[in-house]
Amino acid sequence: MIERRRYIRIPEDSQISYKVVRGIKSENFLTRDLSQGGIRFFIHEFITKGSILRIRLTLEKTSFSFEALVRLVWITEDICNDRYEIGVEFVDIPPEATEYLIAYIKSVLKFQS
Repeated sequence: MIERRRYIRIPEDSQISYKVVRGIKSENFLTRDLSQGGIRFFIHEFITKGSILRIRLTLEKTSFSFEALVRLVWITEDICNDRYEIGVEFVDIPPEATEYLIAYIKSVLKFQS
C-alpha cells in the first residue's frame, strides 16, 4: 500500500483545546497523532468539513504551547464512545511553532529508532 501523506505522523497524547471560529463553544481534549501538516483528535460534537477552528496545543513532553488556525479535513463518528474523530490541517500557524514541530517530530522519531 502506498503512503499518501505529505508529512510523517507521530503518536502524540497532548492537551488540545479548540473553538469553532464562528462559534463560542470551547473544549479540551487529547491529541491522537501529530504531524507538521496537522493533528488528529476526538471531539464530542459534529462539525462540518471545511470548518475553521482555533486551537491551542500544548506538547506534554516539552510544555511548548501555541495557537493556530486549522481546517477540518475529515470527521468520523465513534458511536461506541459517543464522540467524533477528526483530522485537521494547519492553515495559519506561527513560523516558530512550525520550526519547533519539525524539530520535535525529528527528536521523537530518533528516539523511537
